[in-house]
Amino acid sequence: KENMHDLLLPKGRSIYHQIMEKLVPLLEKEKGDHPKIHNLYDLEDMFGRSSFWIVGGDGWAYDIGYGGLDHVIASEEHVNILVLDTEMYSNTGGQASKATPKGAMAKFAEGGKLTQKKDMGQLAMTYKNV
Repeated sequence: KENMHDLLLPKGRSIYHQIMEKLVPLLEKEKGDHPKIHNLYDLEDMFGRSSFWIVGGDGWAYDIGYGGLDHVIASEEHVNILVLDTEMYSNTGGQASKATPKGAMAKFAEGGKLTQKKDMGQLAMTYKNV
């Protein structure tokens, strides 16, 4: 039996699922013998998986932090990612970045950026759990 809010979470053999597969049957078996275990069993619906929010700018997500972000996405853990995409390096005064769309004018790309914008959504969807 899967909790309703877990239906929206990625499927996979995460630590959460491995623990729940062992914990729930054990609580079911032992709840009649120990009052505290019975109390814990009654709270089974509170065992939902935690989710984490990762928030960062496009310079972090598309460039310097992309390796770490890719690792987190591939981990099959439940995370929410919010990228504040300004389509340039805002902290450098508007320098072109991998988030800058092709043709856009930016610092050091006054004639328009020559390469396509990196598609983070498409890259993330290469993993089965996204």
